[in-house]
Amino acid sequence: MFLQGRRGRWALLVACLMAVTACTSVSPTPDAGAAPDAVVAKFVAAWQGLQPGPIAALTSDPGSASEEVGSVFKNLAPTTLAVHTGRPTVTDANTATAAADFTWSLPNGITWKYTANWIFTRTSTGDPWKAQWAATLINPHLGEAQTVVLRTTSATNGAVVDRDNQQILAPITVYSVVALPDKITDLAGTATALAGILGKLDPTVTADSVVAGVKASTPTTGYTVTNLREDDYRTVSAQLDRLHGLSFPSTTRNLPPTKDFAKMLLAQVNPTANKLALGVPGWEIDSIDATGAELDTLAAQAAQPGKNVTLTLDTKVQLAAEKAISLYQDPTVLVAIAPSTGEILAVAQNQPANVLGPIALSGEYPPGSTFKVVTATAAFDSALVTPTTQLECPGAFTIDSRQIHNYHSFDLGTVSVTTAFARSCNTTFAKLATLMPADALTRAASEYGIGRDFVIPGLNTLTGKIPNADSITQKAENGFGQGVDLVTPFSEALMAATVADGRMPMPTIIRGTRTTIDQPVVQRSAAAQSGMRLLMRAVVTDGTASTLQDAGTVYAKTGTADFINAKGVDQAHAWTVGYRGDVAFAVFILAGNSSVKTTKIADFFLKYLP
Repeated sequence: MFLQGRRGRWALLVACLMAVTACTSVSPTPDAGAAPDAVVAKFVAAWQGLQPGPIAALTSDPGSASEEVGSVFKNLAPTTLAVHTGRPTVTDANTATAAADFTWSLPNGITWKYTANWIFTRTSTGDPWKAQWAATLINPHLGEAQTVVLRTTSATNGAVVDRDNQQILAPITVYSVVALPDKITDLAGTATALAGILGKLDPTVTADSVVAGVKASTPTTGYTVTNLREDDYRTVSAQLDRLHGLSFPSTTRNLPPTKDFAKMLLAQVNPTANKLALGVPGWEIDSIDATGAELDTLAAQAAQPGKNVTLTLDTKVQLAAEKAISLYQDPTVLVAIAPSTGEILAVAQNQPANVLGPIALSGEYPPGSTFKVVTATAAFDSALVTPTTQLECPGAFTIDSRQIHNYHSFDLGTVSVTTAFARSCNTTFAKLATLMPADALTRAASEYGIGRDFVIPGLNTLTGKIPNADSITQKAENGFGQGVDLVTPFSEALMAATVADGRMPMPTIIRGTRTTIDQPVVQRSAAAQSGMRLLMRAVVTDGTASTLQDAGTVYAKTGTADFINAKGVDQAHAWTVGYRGDVAFAVFILAGNSSVKTTKIADFFLKYLP
């Protein structure tokens, strides 16, 4: 009994001590009850969802929060918003804080970053956590009834300039000739008069086009007959003023020196050049009060002016080229390249050529006798001949039943390779090609960039196709540029530049950009380098380009490439390629029929150069 009593008393004592401990327990620890982590995560997700409603619902004052957050979203128009927080810090049983890192992605590439301090509270342990609403939840520098606004300042763009730092596109006043349908009393008479006055400046203006345009227009907008540069407008303004029902609004545009200046070239280059010249707009984010008054600048970045973009184009060379090709009405082009650098100096096309697109850069045509540059190069590379090697130049040469003729079947007998090249002996180079491997001309052409694929920032070009010969007849035809060979005026100019420099230069049009090529550049043989200069000089001193003798020390090769047109008529493309000093050129006339024409253009071009 005694032992049992002691056990009972000990049990009673333990029970009493436990009761006392429970009654005298300390206040709850800071993490008593559910932590706010889940609510913070929901709050972050709501912000990143860019919807004021879900954000406001998690705050202590949904009405105010929805209004102010909505205002900020509206004013900033963010594309995305990233919010990152660490684990919230619980400061007491019903209070926690979290540092929120905001990264706003705004229009025009603007990024705004800062950290806001969020406070979460709850009434008691069992109640849900809420973000304690205050404008500082949005940004630590915002006060009650304040919002933010994004202001931008425009940046000055850089100019597109030529190699001499002359601005290619300069501000020019342009006048529009607008016919007002409700003001014209004699439409037929006005249309005829406009065609007579404006037709020389703009061939698209005809009496019929004016009548059709006016009838289809509205009194509000009228019909724009044409747009004239100020210089042209001044020459006809007095005549136009005598006509009733016209208006002449003007505007300032950035335009090249002449209406068609490097038209096909700039159409390709300008989008890339203009993008490179863009300035970076400035911006600032300001806090404002309910009246819209500015309170403080929360973030800002000054506008950064764009840098000038320099084209390799030489305005003087371009104008000389355009003046030279204006001699002919057939589609005519001229491409000029600096051999020492590969920089493109000029790409000129006349209006008939412009109708066909950028044929100077990507029009593929048979090269005719200019391809003898490649054939001679292949023969030099293989040590088959030297410039003094004696070869036959008969009036005709038959290979596998295919008869090849010289021009008018001229016969020189036995002459040096230099003379055969200068006088353009088809028979000599056809036979020479048959003595070389099937891929000899393909490989030699690649030394000049022909058949290669260039990626030139700002420019799309083609260089032609020189497939391996699949028969001895094709070898012969390819040898003088009448087989399946195709080149472009661009690649012909590059060929001339390669002869001039000794290596193939890498073509460029925008300085500071890098041109790439599909295969490594092939090193040309020393024999080909020296031999081709000798041969091309002989073309001027003793051959088919003697017209160029008084144009300086010129190296050249002429050619015509026969073809049958869509009507079944025999015609020929005309070519002259060459170089003088650090200007290599290729002149091409579609269906020009005689290289005398292209050589005359080359002569004028070289003499027009300063």
